[in-house]
Amino acid sequence: MRLGLRAKEAIAVTLLTLLVVATTTLIHMSRLSTVVIQEAERQAELIAKQIYARSSRTLARASGGDLRQLLRRDLELRSLVDASVGYSPHLLYALIADTGGRIILHSEPVKENQIAPERPLLHQLLALDAVRRFQALYQGQRIYESALAINLNNEPFGSIRLGLAASLLQRELNASLKQSLMVAVVALPVAWLVAMGLANLTLRPIRRLARDVERLRRGELDLGRDPARREPTDEFGELASQLQVLGKDLQTDRLQTLSTKLVALGSLTTGVAHEVKNPLNAMMIHLELLKGKLDLSSEDVQRSVEVMGSEIRRLDRVVQGFLKFIRPQELALQPVDLNALLRNVSGLLEAEWEKAGIQFALQLALDLAAVTADEELLRQAFLNLMLNACQAMPKGGTVSVTTARRPRDNREMLAVAIADEGVGIAPEDQDKIFKLYYTTKPDGSGIGLSLVYRIVQMHDGVIEVDSVVDKGTTMTVWLPAC
Repeated sequence: MRLGLRAKEAIAVTLLTLLVVATTTLIHMSRLSTVVIQEAERQAELIAKQIYARSSRTLARASGGDLRQLLRRDLELRSLVDASVGYSPHLLYALIADTGGRIILHSEPVKENQIAPERPLLHQLLALDAVRRFQALYQGQRIYESALAINLNNEPFGSIRLGLAASLLQRELNASLKQSLMVAVVALPVAWLVAMGLANLTLRPIRRLARDVERLRRGELDLGRDPARREPTDEFGELASQLQVLGKDLQTDRLQTLSTKLVALGSLTTGVAHEVKNPLNAMMIHLELLKGKLDLSSEDVQRSVEVMGSEIRRLDRVVQGFLKFIRPQELALQPVDLNALLRNVSGLLEAEWEKAGIQFALQLALDLAAVTADEELLRQAFLNLMLNACQAMPKGGTVSVTTARRPRDNREMLAVAIADEGVGIAPEDQDKIFKLYYTTKPDGSGIGLSLVYRIVQMHDGVIEVDSVVDKGTTMTVWLPAC
């Protein structure tokens, strides 16, 4: 079949549009894959450094013996290795291996004492060009690793290795690739319609010329000049301009989509904090105005105002605590009287829960030393633990709070035990309760115990769970004494 000039021009424009779309999509996907890999590696490095810090402290306390067994017996290190898999959406496993590649500690305990298989390193993907990078992600090795060496007395001891699944990295890339393909599907019909219209404009001078030739054939010599006639280069120039604008729009739209996602991720926590803090500030201002108008001579009125002010400030501390959980910051360390802090927290909750038949029993050691800590973070941690204890007793009961000074791991520690008489925690759930967003409550957020675990970790402490279904739960927090 012989194609006319109009069809050829439309096909050429469509193919050119397809080339522009494919090129801009390739550039966008190359940049996006770099960002995704860099973010995954950054998260893996952060987790590896946390495991390194804990394992270094364990090895530093060793006085001899089998260092591998010492690492395996460190419950806090094991909990940190297990929990690290849930902190990043890309991680499959975390392990500590010796210099020979034999696994000392693994997030999957059944693999301990085995030789860890050699995996390619994640950062090697960044050195590849876009085509080879996509081939590696979609057709090559399915697991990549991020590694951090461990030294003991300036000698190699082993390494921390974190496994990342290529399929999980693909998931983020596939979503963006799908959007790019949708844009291409929409752009091609539009380009075809534009090309047909431009072809009509381009062929108009040729049709005029054909009419002039026909008039000459019929002997009409006086053709005259059409002032509205334009040179063909004007139409081709318009076509080139339209394609250039289309290509720029495609590239700009894709880059803006990526920049928008990164900005939204970075500003999420700040937006949440502002949305909560602004009403709290307004409530505090109006509460101060009410103080000037109410008769504060009445003890009931005065106590109600004080409770309202205290609760508003507590909510403000909750927001700050959430931000501290997801954005690590320097601790405001100072000597903290644990007994006084626990009395204050339990007194506040007892007034709130006494109508539900819940009471608090405190057995606080008189010789308890101060602990060097961030007082506001500890207050938030113990408030969450006591609140969970209250919520676990829908029929009422007693929350027992006990403090003691005891040795643990060859050092003096302060133990704070918070026990309830509630529903308890099933054995299969006890290893999951500190994972972020894991909850068994219908209206729970899954942040409370994760925040507690994070705060205790930040203070170089340990938290233990002892629970029996239908009998109760005891949460014990161990903190280093001053």
